[in-house]
Amino acid sequence: MKLDAVRADASPQPQFAGETLCVRVRGLKLDAEVGVYDHERGRKQPIRVDLEAQVVSLAARPDGALADAVNYAALAELVRQIAGARHHELLEDLAQSVLDAAFADARITRMGIHIDKLTALEDADSVGVSLERWR
Repeated sequence: MKLDAVRADASPQPQFAGETLCVRVRGLKLDAEVGVYDHERGRKQPIRVDLEAQVVSLAARPDGALADAVNYAALAELVRQIAGARHHELLEDLAQSVLDAAFADARITRMGIHIDKLTALEDADSVGVSLERWR
């Protein structure tokens, strides 16, 4: 059977046990002031952020309306603003701040974030933390 021959309006809507939509940003690279050591204060260092937000079913079917969708560009901008707003002693603090702000959007039901420092150790590609939260 050809896939283009299948028409959604030709048959009743299938019943599903559930549906999950995740909006994700991977490999967001930016410079941030983060760290507890003296040499990390007053200077920015490169970090990489990956995040994934699970959203409620209403946001999973926004019918093309960007305002009804959880927007990946807005999530990336949120990370940029929080990372650039102040010095964060720990990556854990930065991760918690991002999730605190993201969870102001009631459509987000679960979110995970990974933050890596890219130059913290000479003999490692990166070091970092992960945090996941759900309601």
